[in-house]
Amino acid sequence: MIIKDSLQGYHEKRLLNTLLNNYNLLERPVANESEPLEVRFGLTLQQIIDVDEKNQLLITNIWLSLEWYDYNLKWNESEYGGVKDLRITPSKLWKPDVLMYNSADEGFDGTYQTNVVVKHNGSCLYVPPGIFKSTCKIDITWFPFDDQHCDMKFGSWTYDGNQLDLVLNSDEGGDLSDFITNGEWYLIGMPGKKNTIVYACCPGNFKIYVGMGVNSIYEIEK
Repeated sequence: MIIKDSLQGYHEKRLLNTLLNNYNLLERPVANESEPLEVRFGLTLQQIIDVDEKNQLLITNIWLSLEWYDYNLKWNESEYGGVKDLRITPSKLWKPDVLMYNSADEGFDGTYQTNVVVKHNGSCLYVPPGIFKSTCKIDITWFPFDDQHCDMKFGSWTYDGNQLDLVLNSDEGGDLSDFITNGEWYLIGMPGKKNTIVYACCPGNFKIYVGMGVNSIYEIEK
């Protein structure tokens, strides 16, 4: 077993050297530069931490999911001791600059930088967790029987739709399978929608963003 583990480490080291020695992390990883790179986007809502009516903020615990293919990161597993996947720090790779547009976080991006899981076919999966603070227009006219809808908008910060195509990985919207209920607020759902913005000044350029709605949260009467 010790010999096998040692060989596995050797193969991984050799593979990492092969993949990263001439890797350019500034290069958008597409074989055809005229084609957009598809990035599949998902979101798992873990918890509603707070709904701040005074400051018009929603604070949530969320896991993002970003998946894309990097043609520079493919290999034949039989040539590297059967190694099928690698975990690589995101600072070593190109990754989509997807951010929450309506963030109110002091550092703007509230995610924790985790490793990217890279498979032998070039598939890259990045799942950063984070505490997100987003703006939300909260109407307390009918308090405490009020329903609220808070949008969270995610998109690439610098790439337009000709370069990066952001698509939802589920028609159902946000994943609520691990959601921890809040004693103060009740959640109805979290629908998602892909949106496209075309700029009047530049008809050839357009932005794609995904909107996730924390839908119909209302305060539980105490």
